[in-house]
Amino acid sequence: MFLESQIGSIYYDVRGPVDAPAIMFLHGVAMDHRTFDAQVAALEDRYRVIVMDMPCHGRSAHLGKTTSYARATADLAMALLDELGIHEAVLAGLSLGSFVVQHAAHAYPERVTAMVQISSGSLHPGYSPLFQLLMPFTWLTIKALPMGMVKRSFAQHKALLEETRAYLRETTVQTGKDAIIYVTNEMTKDLVRGLPEPPTQPSLIVYGDHDLRFIQHMSILWHERQPNSRLVEVPNAHHILNQDNPEPFHRALREFLDEVTASRIAS
Repeated sequence: MFLESQIGSIYYDVRGPVDAPAIMFLHGVAMDHRTFDAQVAALEDRYRVIVMDMPCHGRSAHLGKTTSYARATADLAMALLDELGIHEAVLAGLSLGSFVVQHAAHAYPERVTAMVQISSGSLHPGYSPLFQLLMPFTWLTIKALPMGMVKRSFAQHKALLEETRAYLRETTVQTGKDAIIYVTNEMTKDLVRGLPEPPTQPSLIVYGDHDLRFIQHMSILWHERQPNSRLVEVPNAHHILNQDNPEPFHRALREFLDEVTASRIAS
């Protein structure tokens, strides 16, 4: 299915009972909605589960120049909820998708009931502008390397399972170098710009035990700064932890969603 937006068509899929609590999953750089196939299958009996190809990925249109990729995509996510007649939802994001979740929670606090942050870090209070000095080296490396090496590098440094790596090799080629460079650059700008204040919704913060130390540190620090958060380390998993080792992730996710749903009903 497609959402027709100002930038063009945005691909999405939705499963589960129409009147069930909603959860939307948002993927990372050089991925697509299939990142969350296992989560859709695990949750669709009790939840309205929504996945989408974010702009510049999968079957969705490119975003073009914007002041913030994550903020613009957050607006599209809310437009998709409107299209589906859903007022509020839990938003779950992996890496780049987590940035989108944070922007949505900040801009639309009444519509984001809770957040699931996977392999990411908080955009508040933002990082040093010096962080951006690293980006030209990343762009030049991606541009200089043959696509075969780029896709192998992405897969090797984000996943443990060969099945997960094969998926990422496919989606890296599908996304293309130019889009990867553009979106990665937007992520770096977002880290530097930050958010003026942290979203306050209940949060599940999850990272894989094989992910980069930088990601693990950001996740732990995020949890320490946000009182209403819970931190989970998934064993035997890299950046795409929900594919590398889905069962521990599903246990933590179901428990978190059950508590959020019970809290919403009680209030």
